[in-house]
Amino acid sequence: MATAVARDEGSIPVAASTIRHESIVAGDFRVSDVTFAPGKRLPRHRHPHGCIAVVVEGAVDKAFARVSGTAAQGAVITMPPEEPHVDVFGRAGARIVVVESQAEEDVGLDRDWTCLLIATKIARELEAPDSFTPLAIEGLALELAAAARRLTGPGAPHWLRSARELALERALEPVSVVEIAAELDVDPRLLARGFHEHFGASIGDYVRNARLDWAAARLVQTDAPLATLALEAGFADQSHFTRSFKRRTGLPPGKYRRAHR
Repeated sequence: MATAVARDEGSIPVAASTIRHESIVAGDFRVSDVTFAPGKRLPRHRHPHGCIAVVVEGAVDKAFARVSGTAAQGAVITMPPEEPHVDVFGRAGARIVVVESQAEEDVGLDRDWTCLLIATKIARELEAPDSFTPLAIEGLALELAAAARRLTGPGAPHWLRSARELALERALEPVSVVEIAAELDVDPRLLARGFHEHFGASIGDYVRNARLDWAAARLVQTDAPLATLALEAGFADQSHFTRSFKRRTGLPPGKYRRAHR
């Protein structure tokens, strides 16, 4: 078990605010699974490496110079080396998977169920390591880096990124292109065409995949019955959920849960 220290003028020890901290070096990455205590505040501090962090459970208020907000479950936080920021953890604390590397990341605060799913797999791998764990973690870290960098949709205008955020926020509810377009005051046809061009999928496919990735993370994290997850993920019945889930992951939900638990 490794202990990490975040640096600032006062050399603030992050470990003093953690309940547990598992860490491993895998290839070019240092990957950590950190649980922060409820209600803790980390004064302004910096980290020596660029990082991508995903909130697996709980929430944290992040305050950078140009970006601030609450990072709840599924939040994806990116920052370059030596970026000063303040962290305030929620009443339940927070469990965060952090991938550090020499890569230059921009400051960002987003949300994505695919990144949550990958982070959940990383956390499970770190909970029960074996001789293949470094290789598995390196592969998952690369997946997470690619998924996080796709979130901004290179070249996508701000209104399209807002559309993607709205689609994700409402992924577990009935949502339509017309409703999202109306909220953003854009033409639905322009929205549909631009979304596919910049994000590589229709809004319908994006929402369906987001629901399935959310369900996959819940399968690993909880013992919720499959029928309950199918309903919460917005599928008409368990059989429809099972067919869609297998197309997305290659395994039916029950086998996926056993494979990742």
